Amino acid sequence: MARSILTVEPVIQGWVVRSHGQPLEIRATKLEAISVADEYAARQHAESGDATGVSVRVNTGQSVLIARHGWEGQRTRVRFR
Repeated sequence: MARSILTVEPVIQGWVVRSHGQPLEIRATKLEAISVADEYAARQHAESGDATGVSVRVNTGQSVLIARHGWEGQRTRVRFR
């Protein structure tokens, strides 16, 4: 099964949503960009059936996976409380 991760990263103009390295949209706030990325990911999963997700770059420079679509049955490495 193919997977695709959309990313949300800070840029000078606000926050950019990218898919496969290509910018899709720029939004003023991180929450707006996350919402847009989640909508893209859900639509992409519905159309293709492939697993999709959204990751956000945090202040440390690392990326955190915050949304998943179509990853049923896959175990996570950490426990969520």
